[in-house]
Amino acid sequence: MKIKGVLEDAKKRSAEYRESGAWLHNSVPYDPNNYLNEDNKALAHKLLSSLKMREGYKAEQKQKDIEILLANLFDQKRKPISISLNEKDWKYTRYNKSSYFIVALIHLLNEMDYIKMKKGYNIEEGSRMTRIWTTEKLLSYFPKYNTSVLWKPIELVILRDAKGKLKEYKDTAETWRIRSILIRVNDVNNKADIRYQQYKLHTFLRAIFNERFSWYGRLHTRGFMHYQGFNEEERSEITINGDLGVELDYCGLHPNLLYAAKGIQYNGDPYSIPDERPEIRPFLKAILLCLLNSKDELTAEKAANYWLIHDPRGREILETTDITRARPLIE
Repeated sequence: MKIKGVLEDAKKRSAEYRESGAWLHNSVPYDPNNYLNEDNKALAHKLLSSLKMREGYKAEQKQKDIEILLANLFDQKRKPISISLNEKDWKYTRYNKSSYFIVALIHLLNEMDYIKMKKGYNIEEGSRMTRIWTTEKLLSYFPKYNTSVLWKPIELVILRDAKGKLKEYKDTAETWRIRSILIRVNDVNNKADIRYQQYKLHTFLRAIFNERFSWYGRLHTRGFMHYQGFNEEERSEITINGDLGVELDYCGLHPNLLYAAKGIQYNGDPYSIPDERPEIRPFLKAILLCLLNSKDELTAEKAANYWLIHDPRGREILETTDITRARPLIE
């Protein structure tokens, strides 16, 4: 009886926290690239029928919308999803295939207690998007929700504006070329059994550019258990069709490319020029890359110090030295 009381008390505290300001503030943006596996799609369609939306009218789009919405809720079941209830925000773009039906679905799911909702606001002092999250009623409807979410990018060539927001663009021969390469690469990767221990990894690659197609252009993976999300030690355990892989690395790639552009063959370690102590090298690398990619020196210094503050492992290593900030090494 005592254990039962403790469990009930814990559930009560958890429920209270789930509607607190701190929990709601820790929301995750809606991701249109999430979708359900085949087993749970059938359940999603069954749930959609029970909501009694206008049957027959754009049925295929409604089915797609509820699948993506549920995938978001299941993917982030411990966090609320931030989402717009303004139908004008649900435009069909190269990055988004969800529609304004999402708004009606959210209201119906909330009315039937499948989800909880904290409505957003837009006032002079500030704004906040609506937050939604699952209830036990919804989770019990999908007994296998833990393994139901897949991630597949709608668009493989991404352009972001100066604020990091997705930017529309007109396709060129170059964007078509990049996309066609990524389609082939992703097809090969997805046919392989790529795992970390018992977990199958997500391997979709996207090319992300900033402001124009000559800036940044790096390849990124994303989703639950994606291989770029592992550290160096974990990556050494990744297998491809049962065989351990080999990770190739280019030492000092960015600085050496700049040396080469100036016609210089630099044979040393470009990151260790200010200090050759190996324990300082990770911080030196972060500093130099910040200097190369920041708009000015002050921004680079702030970025390098931010790296130091948010890298406990690197900070622990540097505790054995006299290095506590970026400025002396920048100079």
